[in-house]
Amino acid sequence: MEQNKIVENFFKSIEKSDFTTAESLVTNNFKITGVGPEPLGIKEFLGVHRAFNTGMPDFKFNYKIGAVKNNVVETKVKLTGTHFKDMPSPAPGFPNIPATNKTLRMPEETVTFTLKDNKIESLKLGTIAGGGLPGVLKQLGVEIPTEVHH
Repeated sequence: MEQNKIVENFFKSIEKSDFTTAESLVTNNFKITGVGPEPLGIKEFLGVHRAFNTGMPDFKFNYKIGAVKNNVVETKVKLTGTHFKDMPSPAPGFPNIPATNKTLRMPEETVTFTLKDNKIESLKLGTIAGGGLPGVLKQLGVEIPTEVHH
């Protein structure tokens, strides 16, 4: 399968809450960087998206596939959704989020995929002001926990 199609299937499967397919598209050592001080694995990443899809059943990545070169697929995403259902905690340390009926419109963010043997090996989120999980939570009016765990 073409690399851009693998990435497209990854986005589509998460939007449809088909997390089994999403997980089948990544390598065993899949890592996501750019989300915080520590990389995330697929279970944590899909946990965030399970929460998003529960609270925002109309969640979309609004992805655009860009350059594909040497096992690297550049994409742009602009997350949207309407928070009209209660959302379970998207990550450890965060509360459940009661429905706010707010519309999520995130800034465009760069997401770079690296593939190996027709599977996604890594995903790197570009950092942008107002982006990432903190940006989502802020738009939904959620206080971001500031307690640091060592």
